[in-house]
Amino acid sequence: MDQRTLAYVAAILFASFIGLSFLFVKESLDAAAPFTMLAFRFTLSFLVMLALVAASVIRVRLPQSGFRDLMILLIAQPVLFFSLQAFGLLYISSSEAGIIEAITPVCVGILGIVILSERVNAKQFLCFFVSIAGIVCLFLMEGAGISGVSTPGLVLTVLSVFATSLYIVMGRRVSRTIDPVSLTFLMMLFGCLVFCTLAVGCEGLDVDGTLVLLGNTDFLIETLYLALFTSIATSFLAMYSLKELEAARVGIIQTLSVVVAVAAGVLVLQETFLIYHAVATVLIVAGVILANYVADPPTA
Repeated sequence: MDQRTLAYVAAILFASFIGLSFLFVKESLDAAAPFTMLAFRFTLSFLVMLALVAASVIRVRLPQSGFRDLMILLIAQPVLFFSLQAFGLLYISSSEAGIIEAITPVCVGILGIVILSERVNAKQFLCFFVSIAGIVCLFLMEGAGISGVSTPGLVLTVLSVFATSLYIVMGRRVSRTIDPVSLTFLMMLFGCLVFCTLAVGCEGLDVDGTLVLLGNTDFLIETLYLALFTSIATSFLAMYSLKELEAARVGIIQTLSVVVAVAAGVLVLQETFLIYHAVATVLIVAGVILANYVADPPTA
C-alpha cells in the first residue's frame, strides 16, 4: 500500500473518529457534568502524552516566539470548543451536533478572509451560502415548534464551530513557530489544567465524586475513547493525511463525519432523524464539497 493510499485511510479514520465522538460525549454526559467529563478526558490525554515523552517516543519543544497567537489558539481549542460542544449536547442530539459541525470548513474560510486576508472567489462564496442555508433550516424548524430542536443547543454548537474554526486559522500562524506534536502536548496540558480547575470550582468535583466516576466502567470506556481516539489519534491522523493529500481533499473526506455521527445517533441512541435533518445535512455537505472541489478544485 503506497503512502497516498495510506493517507486516504488516515483521513477516513480521522473522519470516523470525529463522527463517533458526538455519541461518546453524549453518553458520557449521562454520568458526569460537562467540565467534569472534560477534566477526566484531558487528564487522561495528557498522561498518555506525558508517558510518550518519558519513553522518548515523542519530543516536545517549546516555542521561542508567537506566544500571543498560541494563547488565542489554546483558548479557542481545547477550552471554548470542547466546553461549548459539551454544553450544546445537553440540549440537542448527537446527530444534530454532527450536522452543524460539518459547517466548520465554511467558517474556516470566512475567518481566513478576516484574520489572514485570504482570498475566496465568487463561486466559493456562493457555496458558503449553500451550507449556511442548512444551518438556517435547523433554526427555522425550531421556530416552527418542531419537537426536539433546541435554540440554546443550536447556538452553543454553532459557537463551538466558530471556536474550532478560529483554532484552525490560528494554527496556520502558530505552525510556523511550533511543531504539531509539541502543540498537541500543550493542548492536552492546557485542557487538563483548565478543565480540572473548572470541574472543582464550578461543579464541585471532589475525591468522592472522582472515585465514583472511576468505578463507572461505561464512563471510563467513553472517556478512554475520547482521550485516545478523538483528542490524540485524530491529531496524528490529520497530520499524516495532510502530508500526502491536499487540504481540500482532506476537508471533503472529513464530511464523512456527518454520516457517521447521524448513523451512530440514530442506530445507537435511537435519536429521531426527520426530513429537515436530511435537508440540512444535504445543504451543508453540498456547500462544503462544492466550495472545495468544484469552486476551487484541488490539484492532482
